[in-house]
Amino acid sequence: MNKLLSKEEVNQELKKISSSWNIKSKFLERQFMFKNFNDAFNFMKLVSVKCEDLNHHPKWTNVYNKVSVELYTHDLDGLTKKDFELCSFMDETFEKK
Repeated sequence: MNKLLSKEEVNQELKKISSSWNIKSKFLERQFMFKNFNDAFNFMKLVSVKCEDLNHHPKWTNVYNKVSVELYTHDLDGLTKKDFELCSFMDETFEKK
């Protein structure tokens, strides 16, 4: 079962991900910049498959070459391992672009 992470656990998880991620309130946030809209949209398509596998869906927006992401486990009202698993996958996918 997915459980809320303590502040200490969140801090440990933050060390494992890109420093481009920030915590704002209780959300993990990051912006990804691409060369163009097509690259940004392809990133979103690849990540969407992982979202379905995890049954964990981000709040995200796409404006031309920028994808803004906000991760949060709504049903538990905080951050969980799923949030960090998804942001790690996003980091890896972005690095492969």
